[in-house]
Amino acid sequence: MQFAIDPLRVEITTKGCEIPVDELERLQSSLVGLRNNVADFPEATLTGSVVYHAQSERYHAEFKLKVPGRTLFIREEDPYLDSALQRSFAKLTRKAESYREQPDQEAVSAAERQSTLDTAVVAPEDPATGPLAEAAQRGDYRTFRTALSGYEEWLRKRVGRLVQRHPEAQAQVGKELRLGDVVEEVYLNAFEEFTGRPANVPLSAWLEGLIEPSLRALLQHTDEESTAASLARTVRATSLP
Repeated sequence: MQFAIDPLRVEITTKGCEIPVDELERLQSSLVGLRNNVADFPEATLTGSVVYHAQSERYHAEFKLKVPGRTLFIREEDPYLDSALQRSFAKLTRKAESYREQPDQEAVSAAERQSTLDTAVVAPEDPATGPLAEAAQRGDYRTFRTALSGYEEWLRKRVGRLVQRHPEAQAQVGKELRLGDVVEEVYLNAFEEFTGRPANVPLSAWLEGLIEPSLRALLQHTDEESTAASLARTVRATSLP
């Protein structure tokens, strides 16, 4: 199940059990205190799982609260679902309160800059409208790419992190593969897919989701994809005033 208590986004999965409606109502009420402790952060996401173990007749609850620069974790077990959930949220709320008092200022600032980027780039909820959609629809890559140029440093860092997790890609960096080509491949894929992007996904999250498939495409067809990315980068650079 997914829901939001602005600005906190919540996603909970269950296995071997279901969360009753009355329990769900209490759950959302319990999350208000947690929400209040993350309200000043530009982004906060709570993910969790609740598993019922029939053999031991106990509920196992795990929750992760992602805040800028940190992931707060809690795990609880109890024969009663309500007790497992309420203890989890009470402890997580205390951890969030502690983090709020001494946050990772650098990470918070980076998240705020990213939030500003999302706001600055005109990307309306309807992917078929707005300047970016208009540029994509008329095949104007230069305008589209220039409008998203503020994301380049952010994308390059995330591309670098992903490459480090893929030995095959890391072995080709500086040879057949260049980070700049991966970044450009992301922009090219974004250009092609922009009008079909999900309306409820933030622009930055959607762009980040394009990184891995773009990298895979380059690894499978290094020569062709790299040439296309390099050409797109050259055309963009020479077309700019």
